[in-house]
Amino acid sequence: MNRALTTLKEWINPGWARHRSVPPFEAGLRPNRRLDDAELLLPAGDHAPDDVLVRPGGQIVFSSGNTVFTLDGGTAAPHAVVGGRAGSLLDTGDDLIVAVDGVGLVRIDCRGGTHDLCTDPLVATGVTDLTRLPDGALLATIGSVEPAHRDWAQALVAGDRSGRIVRVDLAHAEIAADGLARPSGIEIVSDTEVLISLGFEHRIERRRIDALNRPGAPVGSRLPVYPGRIRAAGDGWWVAAPYARNRFTELLLDEPELLAEMRETIRPDEWFVPRLRCANPYTDTLQLGQLRVLGVVKPWAPARSYGLAFRLDARGRITESLHSRADGDRHGITGVAAGPHGIILAANGFGNLLCAGPRNERSLP
Repeated sequence: MNRALTTLKEWINPGWARHRSVPPFEAGLRPNRRLDDAELLLPAGDHAPDDVLVRPGGQIVFSSGNTVFTLDGGTAAPHAVVGGRAGSLLDTGDDLIVAVDGVGLVRIDCRGGTHDLCTDPLVATGVTDLTRLPDGALLATIGSVEPAHRDWAQALVAGDRSGRIVRVDLAHAEIAADGLARPSGIEIVSDTEVLISLGFEHRIERRRIDALNRPGAPVGSRLPVYPGRIRAAGDGWWVAAPYARNRFTELLLDEPELLAEMRETIRPDEWFVPRLRCANPYTDTLQLGQLRVLGVVKPWAPARSYGLAFRLDARGRITESLHSRADGDRHGITGVAAGPHGIILAANGFGNLLCAGPRNERSLP
């Protein structure tokens, strides 16, 4: 719509205007430095962990590039090489299931052998998370079915709402829900319900397995982040939050004409959107209004990239969180899993695999 007409409509009736706001990090999301203080399990930058899980025996497994690795004594040993970029992981007991971009779902046996499980086009690309139902079937979330919107930033600025939940029975796949706003995580809650994170809606919902195409009850809503993968942990769940929201991006999303001009005139790597990693903020246009003293970015500055994972209890409350703030270097948490010695996190932004111990320090203002 023409900007002048939009302004006129807002002047006639201010209620027609949509102005997004970003909730503060408060309550269970209050900032801390637990990610910055976490143990580094791998040399930073040697790998690009996408997803991580802890097997019942305590073995850590993570996906990076076209390989699934096991962590043994601080050394990453290749467990299986797959035919494309390895993403979401699922432990089924004896075997692993990995989503392989361009292939589909691949089963990895205990010896590292790979076997195609489902190569249906519905799950061949765009899988963001996996979970297993009590009857043995799988549910996969698909971030977007639009080829041009497979990239997260492209989908965000385009307002993509083509995400899906796909049910997989052996080699057969069928659509269980469609038209979703970047579904990025899914996990079983009970025999009848699952949790699903809707990234572009900034919320987590509880949906019935037999009615996945219907809106569910919100568990976490109006989050200050774009929630991602979900992992069960005792009587609750850990949620990875790869991106934090910022007011500058929200302003752009409220101005379609300005957003269209940005897409046409600015390179995608310079768009004013959240990133998994912002290694050199000095080159960013406007530097996102970051607050500095003697050239140092302050931790409370508006963040282009951020590190965060948080825990939901059985009642859906956020009870604790792990942060790496604007001045940190452990950003872009794409995977999280609870292990016997702490919380294991895949910090894809800076190529880290982290282990965060129990909460023992106060939150920061």
